[in-house]
Amino acid sequence: MELHLHPPAEALLQKQGLTLAHLRLTAWNGESAEPLSLPVQWHLSAPEAGFWTLHFDLSAPDRALEITRLRLEAFLPQALWGQEGTLWSLQGAAVHWGQDFAFPLEKGFARENYLGHLQDAEGGGVPLVYLWNRLHGLALMHLETTPIEWYLPVERDEEGVRMAFELRRPLRLTPGQVWSSPLFALSWHEGGDFFAPLERYRQQMAVRGLTPAPPLPASYEAAWCSWGYEFDVTAEDVAHVLPAARPMGLRWFTLDDRWFDAYGDWNPRRETFPNGAEDLRRMNEAIHAAGGLSQLWWYPLCAEDGHGAWESHTYGISQILREHPDWVVLDEQGRVARNNRHLAMLCPALPEVQEYTLALTRRFIEEWGFDGFKMDNIYTMPACHNPAHHHASPQESIRAFGELYRRVLELTRQLRPQEGVVQICPCGTPITFHLLPATDQTVTADPTSSAQVRQRIKFYKALTGRSAAVFADHVELSDGGVDFASGIATGGVPGTKFTWQVPPERQARLKENWQLSAQKFELWRFWFDLYQRYRLAEGEYLDLYDMAFDFPEAHVIRKDGRRYYAFFAESFDAELQLRGLEARRYRLRDYEHETDLGTVEGPKASLRVRFTHHLLLEATPE
Repeated sequence: MELHLHPPAEALLQKQGLTLAHLRLTAWNGESAEPLSLPVQWHLSAPEAGFWTLHFDLSAPDRALEITRLRLEAFLPQALWGQEGTLWSLQGAAVHWGQDFAFPLEKGFARENYLGHLQDAEGGGVPLVYLWNRLHGLALMHLETTPIEWYLPVERDEEGVRMAFELRRPLRLTPGQVWSSPLFALSWHEGGDFFAPLERYRQQMAVRGLTPAPPLPASYEAAWCSWGYEFDVTAEDVAHVLPAARPMGLRWFTLDDRWFDAYGDWNPRRETFPNGAEDLRRMNEAIHAAGGLSQLWWYPLCAEDGHGAWESHTYGISQILREHPDWVVLDEQGRVARNNRHLAMLCPALPEVQEYTLALTRRFIEEWGFDGFKMDNIYTMPACHNPAHHHASPQESIRAFGELYRRVLELTRQLRPQEGVVQICPCGTPITFHLLPATDQTVTADPTSSAQVRQRIKFYKALTGRSAAVFADHVELSDGGVDFASGIATGGVPGTKFTWQVPPERQARLKENWQLSAQKFELWRFWFDLYQRYRLAEGEYLDLYDMAFDFPEAHVIRKDGRRYYAFFAESFDAELQLRGLEARRYRLRDYEHETDLGTVEGPKASLRVRFTHHLLLEATPE
């Protein structure tokens, strides 16, 4: 496998004489539809087999030049990539709530994949796309440690697939100036799904100083969340749930959305916490007395400025913005930058905003008694053009975004060394990569199906570490609201948002009903007991099966010398291939039903089975 440069602006990725990908750099000026002819200096490196880094320098030797569009494209011809049937793609950009991270790539598909902030929406994500078939795959990524406001478009037509990095804002070069591109990379893989390229991306980013925060033991504790009570949860609701939840082994108790008066001010809401902070302190004392840990829902770096509304309330003007209206981020046109809830975004590069955010962190933990945080709706940050901030560069806000969240985690752990877990939830999308040092528990983030739960757990095990803590989110979000296996058996940390013995008049005010019947209570207790017994989330995820091309879908966790297999299919009646065994004998057991299934000999073993939905196996060496 070789990557050959063809000056001035092309390269070929070849294997045994076949061109698997054609790279081309193209620049345009808005005055002409024809590409520009530019002096290009390429810099290519191959630090390991099947992996190439590249960047390039552009120059304007004798005159000023404006580039309005710059595109580095990898074209993968249909004749070589389509012969193995279905093509699959992983696309890491955070484009909209509920997106599949990986999916079959059909002809006619096109997506822009903007990596910057999307006004009134999401944005950011992981700057990587991966295309694969049954035999092999190719990833395109950048290796900058700070987000760049480029596009990562993917298109498929009759000729093949095009994936690219594209700059769509003016790039102006003065005479004699040399402009250096971001650092890009290509990663080649033989067999397997998106796990290997994501893991390689994580390793490459670690070389450059960006590493995910290591989990605490508390990062693996199962969680109950108050969101079942929606926007009007009270301290009494939490206290009422405690006696039912703690015997299940649930340790974290999360006070979710709308406990506060206004975004940005973060005072207890008097309608639900009439005694203010005292109600929160007493609630947390009760949680701690029961052996639990308390987590607070929080959406930092935003405030209400009288614009818009959310389901919970119409926005007023936060006191913090009355006092500091100049804290907001402004775009190039002078408009207020807004997040996905249409709130004004606060500039993380301002020392005053940093101090305020860290002071809130202290208040929530030291004064109110919380142990950790659920940071919600956290995507990315736009460049700040507010003249009142006197930024040396508008990009300062982007660089400061991840760093401020990292400081929140650092302070949380300083104040709660054993319990200070910070979860960052990019609702419905992949997390923005430079937030990884700021969170010790990633989350599947509002999955819309059990398939998304499983896919996202594997995604984050690759991105943050094979034994990293990945919150499977509330089981109520899985198929039928009861699919614990998809979260627990794949290595996720389970959670729930059940309500408990809610009076009829209160239930009538809730949009959904998540009460546990006696039968459901036993089901919940069974699965949370199972999680506590095996705690597979603490094990090592093994990348042995391709989620796109292996049937049934399979996941493997290695823990304490054993292998834990999880197979998923609507129905299956055939032989299973048990991969990843050593050359020895193993005893097999269905650990969900505690059924002995005999022995097999590794390293290659198979087992004839019949199941519906899932089968969970433990392989113990003898």
